[in-house]
Amino acid sequence: MRTGEIKTSDGSLSMSKAVLGAGGFGSELLKELSFEMMDRYFQVGGRTIDTGRIYMAWVHNGASKSEKTVGEWIRTRGVRDQMVVVTKGGHPELRNITCSRLAPECIEYDINTSLAVLGMDYVDVYFLHRDDERIPVGEIMDAMDQLVKDGLTRAIGASNWTVKRILEANEYALKHGKTPFTISQLQWNMADCKQEDLLDKTCLCMTREEYEGYQKSNLPVMAYSSQAVGFFSKYINSGATNLSARAKVFLTEKNIKRAQKVEMLCRALNCTPAALCIAFISCNPVDGYAIIGNSSMQQMEDSLTGVELTISQEEIDWIVKD
Repeated sequence: MRTGEIKTSDGSLSMSKAVLGAGGFGSELLKELSFEMMDRYFQVGGRTIDTGRIYMAWVHNGASKSEKTVGEWIRTRGVRDQMVVVTKGGHPELRNITCSRLAPECIEYDINTSLAVLGMDYVDVYFLHRDDERIPVGEIMDAMDQLVKDGLTRAIGASNWTVKRILEANEYALKHGKTPFTISQLQWNMADCKQEDLLDKTCLCMTREEYEGYQKSNLPVMAYSSQAVGFFSKYINSGATNLSARAKVFLTEKNIKRAQKVEMLCRALNCTPAALCIAFISCNPVDGYAIIGNSSMQQMEDSLTGVELTISQEEIDWIVKD
């Protein structure tokens, strides 16, 4: 499986270009199926798993199940030294999503809770789930730097932060001898996205402005919803009939035209839309890492056909050209 490099406190870290998303592991997806997916991912050379403390806290008995399941799989398989483990904290409480939890004590509590659930001494990359631009970046970066100094994580990242805010934070870190963010995470896929269309307004999608910022800064990006929650696969197969509420966000004239291009390119490359979604991120001029999250082994096998698929910059540009 193709890999890329991100900077860490102790050098660099090799990350799989296709990252296994573990959001529903142990809750929406039974433990046995979750283990089967992780086994299969490892078998094809995948070495990076993305989880988070907040995942599935909104379903009955789902809180912390993702981290617990990932940690148990890693221990039973004896592969901790082979896996890049990514988790996240600093998410607002679900009952008050606009009230941030980025105070130093919240950040410290979240990572220590995650480590206890994972059964690990450290994670490889630790993300903050959200930003709060009312808080000066210095206060946040000081707290994140302490996590690195305490050996709790090797690298830090920002999820759902604007690239402008990340660069502001990294400027502070450079000036004050602190650990900078070395990777970002946001919603990014082949579909055109407008911030106002997102169901969760605290999330951030890849817009033209954000994309240009990543090109200029050379900051790596992990893409969640990298397959546009099945929009291209389902629309090409059956039109708008079977689209989920989340996928219908992408049901615009511009994205319907993109779906037509995707269908043409899939025929030319003899691949599926799910596979092309992965290649769009992993072959992108921006250093992209596609998070794949599937609900069945059939879907996962479809996604895995894209981990070695390569497409050109010309093809990438053609897909998104209006």
